[in-house]
Amino acid sequence: MTQTLPDQIIGGLQSAVQSGQLPFRQRAHGTEILAHLTSPVQVVVLGRPNSGKTTLINMLLGGEYLCLPPEMESAEVVHGTAPRVTLRLRDGRSQSFGGTQIPASALEAAQNAVIELPLEGLKTTSYCEVSLPAEPTQQYGVLQDALAHGQVFIWCSEAFDAEEQRLWQTVPDTVKDHSFLALTKADRHIMKGDLAGRMQALESAVADAFWGLHPVATLHALKAQVGPGEAALWEASGGRSLRDALHAKVQKGRAADLDQAMVLLAQFGKDGQTVAHPPQRSDARPAPALQQAADKPTLMGRLQEQLQLAAQEMLDDLDAGKIPDTEGLLTRCSATLNALTKSLSKESAQDPEAAEVLADAQDGEETLMLLQVEQSPTAAEDAVVVLLQLKKEMGARALA
Repeated sequence: MTQTLPDQIIGGLQSAVQSGQLPFRQRAHGTEILAHLTSPVQVVVLGRPNSGKTTLINMLLGGEYLCLPPEMESAEVVHGTAPRVTLRLRDGRSQSFGGTQIPASALEAAQNAVIELPLEGLKTTSYCEVSLPAEPTQQYGVLQDALAHGQVFIWCSEAFDAEEQRLWQTVPDTVKDHSFLALTKADRHIMKGDLAGRMQALESAVADAFWGLHPVATLHALKAQVGPGEAALWEASGGRSLRDALHAKVQKGRAADLDQAMVLLAQFGKDGQTVAHPPQRSDARPAPALQQAADKPTLMGRLQEQLQLAAQEMLDDLDAGKIPDTEGLLTRCSATLNALTKSLSKESAQDPEAAEVLADAQDGEETLMLLQVEQSPTAAEDAVVVLLQLKKEMGARALA
């Protein structure tokens, strides 16, 4: 069977991690990336009881699969070969049942549930519903636990009131960038004639708190998913907008993980081994070659000069008002630092100063990995600054 490019990248990274060809720090990073790439993205849907969480998950799944009682603290929805429910009881035991219905007799002792469904989409995206307790003093702990188990988050609320806003303010910015606010039961606001006013009132409150705000008439959206010929209702309900935004966020996260894997393999893959390499743009200019010299002053001088030339060439493009070719700039910066570390690695065993510069260059490579995830014009400029800063540090060491 022919492997796709993502499969080749994952296979190459697995080989690199298992063979030990990655340095220690990069091996830990590679292991984390592999965990992301080989597991479904966990989407956590959370909010108060009766805020429309279960209906929203059913909408995203495309059918009425779940019927969870309000008293259930949490429930995971994962891929399985057949419908099955496993209850985790408060005494530590587990009970399993065929199908998706939870027997009423088992509810009182149940703490949470794992629901398996044979749906293809669950192979890449799983869901976890978390119901916040009514007691405000307990909500923070439940929220923090939920944040530790997900990659993307959907907060369900009819109003997102002041109390909910205060709780969400405790969430790190990195989580907010991967979160959506679903204004559920939007049909009620429409019937009251206050949806537009509610949206306007929330705009300032959620501008920096979520990646997006989506009013969703959840029951109508679910009906549109289940019934045939309901494309117009699916669009009007707001369900399609949220689903598409969620899928785009999940795909972007996976693409970022693949990019980081490609960078690791390009930087540390050994010649002659089967590893994936990042595709090169046909219009990308190659990074200046970093040449090795016999004595330290010449080596350091040449490395500084090459860093300056590489950075200045890229800055000239930006100063000329050209729209930055983000992918090309980041690729050239990464190639420049890769060549630098190879040159320094040959000298570091005999030269302590070269070893110190090598450590700085490796730190720069890690920074570039993070910048490659952003893929924005600002990230490209920041990558050039990394080269100039490294050049400055090398000059300071030469004068010391």
